Amino acid sequence: MNIPITAAIDTARAPIPVQPFGQQLPRIQGTEQDSDSQNPFASFFNAALNMVNATNEMALEAEQAQIDFATGRLDDILAVQLAMDRMSNALNFTVQVTNRIIESYREIMRMQI
Repeated sequence: MNIPITAAIDTARAPIPVQPFGQQLPRIQGTEQDSDSQNPFASFFNAALNMVNATNEMALEAEQAQIDFATGRLDDILAVQLAMDRMSNALNFTVQVTNRIIESYREIMRMQI
């Protein structure tokens, strides 16, 4: 397959559409029950979902700050760095909580009844 050099250069110059990472992810919905007396797991489940959604929102904000800085709409590198640090801390916290939940689940499953 022979492609003329000019066609390859024109293809290389074509703008690549950039789609932010987190915008494909739908927001996770929690349970509809409000009463903890009927379902004690509901409040824990909703808190975990809220934490995941907040982490996703921080990732979107950090990504938007990077895009704004790269395109010149934002000239404050400190704001970009702070957004990235917030997102990193939130993600690390979410991963640690997830690991603890999985560890607790495994420990419960090892219990003999």
